[in-house]
Amino acid sequence: MAQTFSFPILSDAELLPCLKDMELPLNAAGLAKPTPELVRPVYESVVTTLVGVTREELQQPVFTAIDALEFPELHDESIPFMAFLKQLTKLMAAAGVRDFTMQDICKPDSTRLRRNLSAVINFAKFREEKLGPFTELQEGAEALLEQSAALEQQQRRLAAELKQLQEERAAQQPEAAAVEAEASELYAENQALNRQQTALNAEVRTLKGAANAAADEAASAKFRLQTARQAASELRELIVESPEKLQARLRETAGAVERERARLADAERHSRDLQTRLDAIAKVEKEVGKARSVMGEVETELGRKKEASRRVKALRAQIAASEAEAASLGARQQHLERQRASLAERLQRLEHQAELRKEAAASAIEEQLKDKEATEADNAANLAKLAEHEALMRALRERMREVAAAHEAQTSAVLGRYAALRAEVSAYHRRLAAAMAAGESRALAPLDTNVSPNAAPAPACKAVAAGR
Repeated sequence: MAQTFSFPILSDAELLPCLKDMELPLNAAGLAKPTPELVRPVYESVVTTLVGVTREELQQPVFTAIDALEFPELHDESIPFMAFLKQLTKLMAAAGVRDFTMQDICKPDSTRLRRNLSAVINFAKFREEKLGPFTELQEGAEALLEQSAALEQQQRRLAAELKQLQEERAAQQPEAAAVEAEASELYAENQALNRQQTALNAEVRTLKGAANAAADEAASAKFRLQTARQAASELRELIVESPEKLQARLRETAGAVERERARLADAERHSRDLQTRLDAIAKVEKEVGKARSVMGEVETELGRKKEASRRVKALRAQIAASEAEAASLGARQQHLERQRASLAERLQRLEHQAELRKEAAASAIEEQLKDKEATEADNAANLAKLAEHEALMRALRERMREVAAAHEAQTSAVLGRYAALRAEVSAYHRRLAAAMAAGESRALAPLDTNVSPNAAPAPACKAVAAGR
């Protein structure tokens, strides 16, 4: 069911200031006694102001309609007028006037004009009242849409950066895993080498102590052997005993020397063993040095691994920040979407109201179209009658021209005959006067015979008089 709108009928005191504010060319006298010449510019101003159609657009012919007409030159004014009437009828229906017709323009009535202008002013006030909030809502919606587009673009950019970081992280993940595995292996090997180095250091210290003790013992044995030799030499010089005792002491000394030699050989053998072990320890120390160099390399690799770990952590932090920012942007976008949905709902309500008005206008337009069809049928019949009358008028004009030409020819012939008759009558009168003056009665008979052939034109004179 179409919605109807009511509006107050304004008095002159209320109507005229509003017309002046809207710059409509109408005063109190024109409102009291409207004419088509006065009313049409007012309605044209209303259409151009409230509908947004310029006068040039109203006067622009509809070429598709003109091409469909047989005689388009006869409709140079009617087609623009029908376009203007269509826009005006649509506007009046939206304002609440459902019975606006062509008669309101061609044969305006003061009461209907007041009602129509009251409806237009009421609609203009309503439009002005709603136009500001609607414009603000529209501008706000456009700003939110632009902001949403910017945020979506930023989100796409951050998503692309996040995707790139994830791809870089995925590309570096095998290398990082390999570095971590290698670092774990090197760390375990380093721990084993450290334990081995600790054990070897303890053994080296023990061996060094034993070697030092053996060296001290060998030096002590050499010193004792030298002392014993020196003592034996001195004893040889001092001995005066019997050879048997000397031999016994020599044997005893030789035994002591042998024992010392054996002890020296043991010490030297022990020293060689210690040297061998020291050589082994030197080799171990070389291996430990190599292990330390490897440890340096391991530490370098660990540094690289730590750097890679720091980069991974930084990337993870950046990814987390990007995800947090994306979540924030998503929440903000959802908020903007809710605002846009709210604005869309408000716009939908406004569109629904506009649709209701449009339906009302459509029903009014439908009625007007019916009136228009009837009017067009009447116009077609009138145009046919007009064409018939014009053809009849052309035929009548042609007949009048023919009759006038024939009448003019007949008049010329009659005037010629009249002139000839008048000349003959004048000649007759002269002869008659001469005969009367001479008193010749005999001349009358021949005169009558001369006149009788010319007596017939007398009725022609009457015809000329009657024609005049």
